[in-house]
Amino acid sequence: MIEKQDFEVLEQQLEQFAATRNLNSAEAKPVVDAYFQLLIDYFKQINQISAIDFESLSLYPIVPMNFYERYQYLLTRKYHFMGYRQMKTLKSELIKMAASYQTRLKFRKS
Repeated sequence: MIEKQDFEVLEQQLEQFAATRNLNSAEAKPVVDAYFQLLIDYFKQINQISAIDFESLSLYPIVPMNFYERYQYLLTRKYHFMGYRQMKTLKSELIKMAASYQTRLKFRKS
């Protein structure tokens, strides 16, 4: 199960690369790729799906605004500073939305 701490481990490394403008370096790319994959896996985990069907995004309980467009942006810009920042922003949104969704589910069961 993916948790916030899993992201933080990679973020520590990525922040060092970002500070020296080396997110596009050979050393940073595997870490960026791992962070991106963790983000996608987290999205699948919180929506309880095995693969993302972009045609069915409206059926998923937890989908941030403009998710498809942001996903496309990340595919092309993840090794750039703003792409990395967008991944961090998306991560924060997903964590908050997942917590909110879980809270709503608990109240419905009560």
